[in-house]
Amino acid sequence: MCAVPIRKEYRTLQPSDIVPLFMLFKRAAGLAPSTMEDYEATLKHFFSQHPDGLDFPRERTMEYLSGYENPCSYNVKYAYLKVFWDWTIVEGYYRGDRHPLDGLKKRRPRGRIVQLSEDEVKRLLKQPDKRMYAGARDFALLCLSIDTGIRPGEALQLLPEDFSAEKKEIHVRAEVSKTRTPRILPLADETIGAVRKLLQSRPREWESAPIFANNEGGTLAVSTWTNRVKTYGEECGLRITSYSLRHVAALLLLRRGADAFTVQRIMGHTTMQMTRNYVNLTSEDTRRGHAAAGVLHAVLRGESGGVVKKKRIGKL
Repeated sequence: MCAVPIRKEYRTLQPSDIVPLFMLFKRAAGLAPSTMEDYEATLKHFFSQHPDGLDFPRERTMEYLSGYENPCSYNVKYAYLKVFWDWTIVEGYYRGDRHPLDGLKKRRPRGRIVQLSEDEVKRLLKQPDKRMYAGARDFALLCLSIDTGIRPGEALQLLPEDFSAEKKEIHVRAEVSKTRTPRILPLADETIGAVRKLLQSRPREWESAPIFANNEGGTLAVSTWTNRVKTYGEECGLRITSYSLRHVAALLLLRRGADAFTVQRIMGHTTMQMTRNYVNLTSEDTRRGHAAAGVLHAVLRGESGGVVKKKRIGKL
């Protein structure tokens, strides 16, 4: 198998030399800490499995990616490695006529978009015990998530000064936003009430703590919040995670008449493609509703309305 090594004059460079340089570049570019951690974890895992990855970048990259059957996991690793190899090429560290990912594409995700009815959302919101701090916090966070579709990692970094009850909005700062783009999220009265009540019930020394702090006044971990949402879901017969609430929010907004561009801005999608996935699901709702109504069928049959019942052929 032919090697496609790092440029000859940098032949002695090891992953422990290259990766820190790449991470320094990404840090200077202003990436979010969580994204930095994901890049570092992916590259550490890649080179731990393939220490000779700099000497055989294409072969080792294909071997590495072939270990991921799930399209979502594959696509994440694909994206991080592509950015890394692109950087080595631009910086002049890479030699070869073919990109390590040449001919490979992202896979079509087969993951499900979670859909909940309004009745199921009501059941979910009844689960937290609002008499306790953790329950009041979880209720407010559920309200915010379903109201705005905010990402869990963004919501858990919000500070009291980001919340404005008077303006009925919450500010997702650039350093908090996954896309590094700030956005303003309008809030429903119920969400405002829940967040305001939560902040009023907290100890005075928590003034600078995140809005949805843990029991010690520190930052609540995304994994902890996900587990709590899973538990609430199981208690009312739902299979959900904290990120599922983002799906739920997008679909409920569209079904209640919000246009796709409004949903895109609220959700913080960088492109319309993700928003379009939700629109396609609501289009299915429209088709089902149209079929159930059977308007033209009723008109041609001379029926006055209501549910159209199929008549048996046979005895009259």
